[in-house]
Order: sequence, then structure tokens, then C-alpha cells
Amino acid sequence: MRLTRSIAAVIVALGVAILIGCAAGVSSHDSAAGYARYPDLAVKLPVSAAFGPDRKLWRVVSTDDRVYVDYSTDYGKSFSPPVAVHAERIPIRSRSEYRSQIAVDSAGRIYVAYPAYGLQPWTTYLSVSDDQGRHFSVPEPLSDQAGSANSFEAVLAIDGRDHLYAFWHDERESASEESGNSIYYSVRDPAGNVIESNRKLAEGVCSCCRLALDFDIDGQSVLVFRNIYPGNIRDHELAKAAPVGTGWSRTRVSVDEWRIEACPTDGPALAVGSDGRYHVAWFTQGSARQGLYYANSSDRGQHFSNPMPIGDTNKKLPGHPDVISLGQRVVLAWSEFDGTTTEIMIRQSNDRGDTWSRVQSLAESNSDSDFPFLLSDGQGIFLSWNSQTEGYRLIPVE
Repeated sequence: MRLTRSIAAVIVALGVAILIGCAAGVSSHDSAAGYARYPDLAVKLPVSAAFGPDRKLWRVVSTDDRVYVDYSTDYGKSFSPPVAVHAERIPIRSRSEYRSQIAVDSAGRIYVAYPAYGLQPWTTYLSVSDDQGRHFSVPEPLSDQAGSANSFEAVLAIDGRDHLYAFWHDERESASEESGNSIYYSVRDPAGNVIESNRKLAEGVCSCCRLALDFDIDGQSVLVFRNIYPGNIRDHELAKAAPVGTGWSRTRVSVDEWRIEACPTDGPALAVGSDGRYHVAWFTQGSARQGLYYANSSDRGQHFSNPMPIGDTNKKLPGHPDVISLGQRVVLAWSEFDGTTTEIMIRQSNDRGDTWSRVQSLAESNSDSDFPFLLSDGQGIFLSWNSQTEGYRLIPVE
């Protein structure tokens, strides 16, 4: 993974504005909302959050040399004292696309994955708490080749059986910007037994775009990622797991024809509705279309609807989308930057993504900010967003 070269190439291809206003590890002020219990600590902007089974909001907060977990019982108005996930101080490499991750199962078991300068310049570690976040296990590398190859941009999710799924970018076969790297994954049960360990899903994957993970109603995992097609075309692909040990089915989400010899560092979003409809959002600068787009699939990813453009591409730079589904309701969120202000925009559908509301501005900041993420406590939908001046905000999406 050659991050510096990737960013330089993207700047040339897309213009410097694509990176302005996007958090790359810039620290938040200690006085900002949500960080009163982090005095004198340089809190990084990328903050991930997840609701537990009791609707308690859990956050993973990264500083320069430690990762912490805290929680809120009042929907983000106040937070508990932070608990360090690891004892040893180590350089934490959390950035908006390379962020720490948190997942909570139905028993309240908490999983945290975080990127650090460890066995390799990029090493992803996993730690578990079995006592409601009071203590965490000694972190272990996700990759079984962490001593010789970078592993980064992990994503965590828990299925209906409380099995933890972890997917990540891995450079054990290739670290070339042109040919990309691989996606590996592991699965473990609630007792900590590893069901599948370091299985390869794909190779030739765009190396710096985050992965998007959810589960089909049949319980199988579904992943969307930016693939490298012949001719250095970097469009999105969907992979759905078959029963254990029988492989994956793969489908191209959209033919955008984005030819670029670098990673755009702008990954996709995925949500699977309770009716089995897949919802995908992504960014592209292809010859077929440019900007942010949404599409859905009613046949488990075999075919997708015509891409629907979202976001203002005339005067602003839209990017970094997220999508969530709750019952018949689907919500899209993304950021738009005009050179000064970052706004978080949303659109909503109350009929499974068939028709959509007008675009609404939900939050804004003139300071450095993280990417927007959508969460649900099972009853409502919320925007989770962090910015340097305003701090952490959990905003209901009405």
C-alpha cells in the first residue's frame, strides 16, 4: 500500500478539493463536545460508533497512541469515562477511510479493531470485551501474516447468530498500486472459536477504499468493494457468500468505467433491508457517469436498478456516502464540500428505495470533519458525525 503516491495521483486526477475537508487523522480539540473525559489527549477525528442491544451507544475513540471505548446512555449527550483497549502505547493510524471499528453483539460483547504501527507499518489488531467494556483482551493481529504484510481498513459486523465477521485489505500477495491487493476475512463464534480463519475472498482490489459489509436475510455475508477490472477500471463489485466452504458469487454493481491508476480513497456503502433488498451507494469519476450514485437490487445482487445520482456536483464536491435500511425506510447520507463548509446531506425513502424525498441538509461545519455514518438502535435512525470545532454529534434523522 503506497498511500502517499495514491493521494498524489488522486489529486492530479480529481483536483485538490477531493481531499480538503476530509479527515486524515487531524486531532479534535479537547474542549469539543463529547470529549470532556479526554483531557490533554489528542483525539483523532475518525470516531466509530454502534448501538448495543439495550440501545446504549458505544464509541471507539482513537488518540495518537491509544484506542479507547466509552458509551452513552442518553444518545450522545454525555459519555462514560473512557476505557483503554490496550495497555501498551503504540502509534495509532486511524484515519477516516482507515478507521478503528466497533461492533456489539446481542449479549453486549464488544469487539474493537484498530490500525496501528505494529508488526508492519499497517497492522490491524482485534480486542474483545466480555464484561460490558470494563476490560479488553490482549489485542491480537487479525492477519496471520501480520509479521510480513500490511493489513488495514478492517470492517466488523455481527450476524444473527452473534458470529463476528472481520474483513480487511491484505498485502500478502501484492502491494502494487496498479494491481491492487487482496481481501481476507475471518469468522469467530461468541465463545471466541475461529470458524473461518484468514480466507481470501478476492485479489486485484483497489487498495485504499473502505469495504462495506452487511448480511442477507438468509444469514450470508455480503460485501461491496472497489475492484480493479481490466484496463485499470476501478468500479464496484458485490460479493455474496455461499454456505461455508463453497465460495462466493460476485456481481459488478455498475459499469462506470472509471480508469485511474490510483486509489480514490472513497469507498462504498451497503445496507440489506429486512425484505432482502440490497441498497448500495458509491462515488465515481468514470467516463459513463461522475459523482455519487445509489442503486438497489431485489434479486440478491444479481441485477441492480439504474444508478440514481445524488449530491450537488455543480458547485460542491459530494462524497463518502452511507446508507441504512429500517423496515420500509431507507436513508442516504453523504458529505458536500464547497471549499469552506462541509455539509452532511440526506435523502429518505419510505418505500424501500422506490421513491425519494428532496435533499435535506442535516449538519455542517467549517472545521475539519470526519465522514458521515448512519446508525440505528432498532427504532430510529441517527447520523453519527465528528468535527473538530463542534465535536461528536449524534443527530436523529426525522
